Amino acid sequence: MPSFGITLPVRNRKAFTTAILQQLTDQVAQQVPTHSVQPADIQIIVVDDGSHDGTPELIQQRFPKVHLLRGDGNLWWTGAIAQAMTYAASELHTDYIIWLNDDITLADDFIAQVIQHCLSLNGQPNGQLNDQPNDQPNNKTLIGGIVCDQQHPHWIVFGGVIAGQLINDIKQFEQPVLGVDTLNGNIAILPTQIITDIGLPDVQRFRHYGGDFEYICRAKRNGYRVQLSKALHATTEYRPTDVIRYMPLWIQWAISPRLVDKWRVLQNLSCRRSPHNVEHMVNSIHRAKPTVPKWKYLSFYCRKLVKIIGSEFIPWPIKQRRIQAYFQRQNIPDDIIQAVWNQP
Repeated sequence: MPSFGITLPVRNRKAFTTAILQQLTDQVAQQVPTHSVQPADIQIIVVDDGSHDGTPELIQQRFPKVHLLRGDGNLWWTGAIAQAMTYAASELHTDYIIWLNDDITLADDFIAQVIQHCLSLNGQPNGQLNDQPNDQPNNKTLIGGIVCDQQHPHWIVFGGVIAGQLINDIKQFEQPVLGVDTLNGNIAILPTQIITDIGLPDVQRFRHYGGDFEYICRAKRNGYRVQLSKALHATTEYRPTDVIRYMPLWIQWAISPRLVDKWRVLQNLSCRRSPHNVEHMVNSIHRAKPTVPKWKYLSFYCRKLVKIIGSEFIPWPIKQRRIQAYFQRQNIPDDIIQAVWNQP
């Protein structure tokens, strides 16, 4: 039975953190040993990046078996994940590392599915995971899971990417497992050996957004197979504000009614908490290169600025059609679209 290290970066989301830790500890405790198979060794590693809402104190009190690591608020997602991966490898010596985000609700059989998937990769009689001929070593396969909206279970809000297109509809799974190009970091299973093979996620160039995509793409370039399984499943409450945050900035600008709102849209270009920050986007475009000249960041910023402000001169009917086409490509449900249009 392989061993697992579940890595969980958290910061100031005590309710979310408490909920997922309770799910994980309950599912780990519910493993049933048999005469031939013992429960899997599953360790939970939480990296708290400077929370000031009582999260670390709560973890110590309610979940004493959790390995709690501390940051000073400057780790962001990628730094926290890298620290947890290092701990899992060097201190716990786990066979697999599992990435999780804390703002999801896991399926009741999540831990059972994780174990079954990894046993399948190692040739155990629990069903064949791979949907392709096994032309690569089993320990060079990465497996991602899907996160669907709680109110719209067909709508995948986090999963993977094929040929630049998001997997955002459960109907895209013609088979239980899809071969994909990269994965979201919300749910992913990685063999610990990957650290020896390709190192850790890039904490310098992808501080927050993009650290997951870059790492999975790097693994694939180094011979890893990347798969997305609909059996590894979770849900989340995906709000209209979440949809807006990921929309192209010119669309955010177009639907912003006030100047102050439009100014906030422009601030996304330099805000690390935004998926549209220039640092992240430029580094993603050049992720395969070790360095990027500084002038490329400035050039990209200027082009984005011109595109956003220049969209004011596009006739509204044309913009409306393009926005509707975007909603359709993203598989966004009609009631969510309506809420986005009606934002204050």
